[in-house]
Amino acid sequence: MRKATMRDVSQATGLSMFTVSKALNGGEGVSDESRELVLKAARELGYVPNRAAQELRRSSRDSVAVVTAHASNSYYLNLMSGIQHVLEPSRWTVVLGDIAVNGAWDPAQEDRMINRLIESRMAGVISTVTLKPENLKLLEKWEIPVVFVDSPPCGEHPFPSVTTDNYHASQQVGSHLAEHGYRDWLFLIYPTRWTTRFERERGIRDAASQCGAALTVLETENDAHSASEMLGHYLAGVETLPDVLIAGNNPLLLGALKQLQQRQIVIPTDMAVVGYDEFDWAPLLNPPLTVLNENSEEIGRRAAEMLTRLIKAEEGTKGDPSACQLRVPAELVIRQSCGCGGKK
Repeated sequence: MRKATMRDVSQATGLSMFTVSKALNGGEGVSDESRELVLKAARELGYVPNRAAQELRRSSRDSVAVVTAHASNSYYLNLMSGIQHVLEPSRWTVVLGDIAVNGAWDPAQEDRMINRLIESRMAGVISTVTLKPENLKLLEKWEIPVVFVDSPPCGEHPFPSVTTDNYHASQQVGSHLAEHGYRDWLFLIYPTRWTTRFERERGIRDAASQCGAALTVLETENDAHSASEMLGHYLAGVETLPDVLIAGNNPLLLGALKQLQQRQIVIPTDMAVVGYDEFDWAPLLNPPLTVLNENSEEIGRRAAEMLTRLIKAEEGTKGDPSACQLRVPAELVIRQSCGCGGKK
């Protein structure tokens, strides 16, 4: 006869594995009603916690993993700086794992990465990309908390996250373009695998609609080479250049700038350019680049603080186990590539 498991208790009560685990182990952050419900279901199902397995899960947890998707994206540099700033005084070592080398997400690589994180007894995970549901369940089973940054799961979800307020950020970009009187916008954007795409595109579409601009959305793979090729193919087929190119992130911006240079398209005289994500050398370009600063270092700090609270809750020490979803406002940094201070 099959022995009852914690998952059986979770299904019987309708509560998450995280809540069931806390209730069975006397952890904080569980209501009396939920704890009583869990204990009653466990008794009825004949579930007995495997203390040896629980200790194995908790042992040697001295590292935190940051899962990235295309680690060469400079967005992650400031993000990591914020994470390290918070975690450096702690006992945790920060390790980095990339599941989208060169911008190509690899589901098999994600599976291998998650298994390795579990084998390595990670204390927690900060993920910059949406993970597969089965991998999220695995991490939950092994009581490894996850905080999402950049690309959390779509729609309503129970996972803690710290992200850019992408809709209003795009509205800022659109409002500024409208002030220039631009009426033909080209938005170069990555696939929907990166869930920031949805709110980022929705904000741009609404902004274009509000000012009566025509918007073309051009999807490309999430790397500089693909972006350059896609943009080149598009520009070869139009008679008139768009008024402005909006690059959805730094890898796409890099590819776009290479293509514009090859075609000897002058920024902003021939076409204005705006990018998402600030980077250190943006003001050093010719012309200096107008960008949407997502404050990724602040996102990293807040995500690390949130994960620290969750880990402490898992270990039974003082900490806030409640999940929350924070949105960090972005700032439009206006330079010359958008047409400000230049000729257009």
